[in-house]
Amino acid sequence: MSDKIYNEIETVFQRSNSSDELFDALQLAISKKYNSPELYKILLANPALSKDELQMFTEKIADEFTNCRYEIYYWTAQIFENNFTDYSYLERAIYYYQKAAICNPEECGPLLSVLQLYSYDIPLPTNETIMQIVNIGIESVKLKAKLYYAMAEHFRKVGNMELERKYKSIAEKAAHNENQ
Repeated sequence: MSDKIYNEIETVFQRSNSSDELFDALQLAISKKYNSPELYKILLANPALSKDELQMFTEKIADEFTNCRYEIYYWTAQIFENNFTDYSYLERAIYYYQKAAICNPEECGPLLSVLQLYSYDIPLPTNETIMQIVNIGIESVKLKAKLYYAMAEHFRKVGNMELERKYKSIAEKAAHNENQ
């Protein structure tokens, strides 16, 4: 019986265009304690959700299933990033990448992703926020080489050759240490 209900919820998450129906299915999934990030990713990727609904559903899932917060926040950040229709989507993507980084500070994925949102063409206010997130988060990352290489590339793009060289050197040392 549980598998049937799970499959029905999954179908609603995939196909429904009704926010009310999606919310009811989410409530049912939570009441059944379906602790499946993959199930909730289907819901969060549903294009019928407004940006506010996406945020509300994300927070509801993260509050109920704390063990999958990292995955849910990271997924939501990617959705906001890929549905960039106005500046608020960029801000929300950054916000959720930061939340993912806080949930799992040893992982470099959210920091690499947020760094890719840096605008080299237009000086956006979010650029400063992005650099703050990366600079704070880099200390906790377990395998730092990839992030240091990304920072070197970032500084190359902004024309700061001194910091590019510094981060490239740090990245090479970190890569050597990580491969031992």
